[in-house]
Amino acid sequence: MLRSVFAKVLHDQWRVLALWTALSALLAGFYLSLYPSIGAVEETRKMLESMPPALRAMFVTEGSDISTPAGYLNVELFTFVVPLLVLAITLTGAAGATAGEEERGTMELLLANPIPRWRVVLEKFAAVGVLSGALCVGIWIALGITAGLSAIDIRLDRVAAAMASAWLLGMVVGAAALALGAVTGNRMLSIGVALGIAVAGFFVNALAPLAELLRPWRSFSPHYHYLGYDPLGNGLDLGHAAVLAGATLVLVAVAAVAFERRDLHA
Repeated sequence: MLRSVFAKVLHDQWRVLALWTALSALLAGFYLSLYPSIGAVEETRKMLESMPPALRAMFVTEGSDISTPAGYLNVELFTFVVPLLVLAITLTGAAGATAGEEERGTMELLLANPIPRWRVVLEKFAAVGVLSGALCVGIWIALGITAGLSAIDIRLDRVAAAMASAWLLGMVVGAAALALGAVTGNRMLSIGVALGIAVAGFFVNALAPLAELLRPWRSFSPHYHYLGYDPLGNGLDLGHAAVLAGATLVLVAVAAVAFERRDLHA
C-alpha cells in the first residue's frame, strides 16, 4: 500500500534526474570554461553591441559587464539556459502531478490509497521542488569545479544566490502549471499556459526599461524577481525571493483546494 507519494515520485524519477543533472552540469561547465578565451568574450560583446537596444535588453541585465565572469554568465547561462533547464523539470513534473495521472488513467488507483487528495498535490509538488533543487545544486557544483580548474575569479556564494533565484522562478511557474492541472485535468494545456506566463514575464522584464507602457507591469513579471536585480552580481534579494515564494505558496494552495473539490468522474 502506498504510504508516501513524495517518496514514490523521487524513486521513480531519480534516474531521469541524474541524467538531466549530469548533462546540465556539463553544459554549464562548458559555457564557463569558454570565459578565459578573450576571443569568446569579445565575440559576445560585438554580437551584443550590434543588436538593436530592444533585442540587446533581452540578453543583458541592467548594469552587467560582459567582461566580468558574472556578466558573462548572466548573458550565456542565466538569461535563457538555466531557466529553461529548471523549467523543464518543474513544468512537466507539476503539470503531470494530477493531470498526468488523469490522462494515464491511474488516478483512481492512486486515490484508492488512504491518502487525501490535498496531500497528493502537496507531496507531488514537494518532490518536484526537491528534484529541481538537486538540478540547481548539480549546476552550481559544476560551475564551482570549472571555476577552480580554470582559475576564474567568481564568487560561489553569488552563483548559489543566482541558482536559488532560478529555483524559485521554476517553482512559481511550476505552481501555476500545478494549479491549472488541478483545475482542468489537462496536462498539455497546463504546460502551455504556464510556459506562456513565463515567456510573457521574460519579455515584460526585458523590455520594460525601454517601453514606458510596460514599466508598471514589470513587478508582476516572475523573471523580474528572478534576474531583474542581478543576483549573480548583488546576491539574493530577500524581498524578490519572498515574492516568488509567496506566489508559489498561493498557487499550490489553489491547486490543493481545486483538486480536493473537483469531481473527477464528471
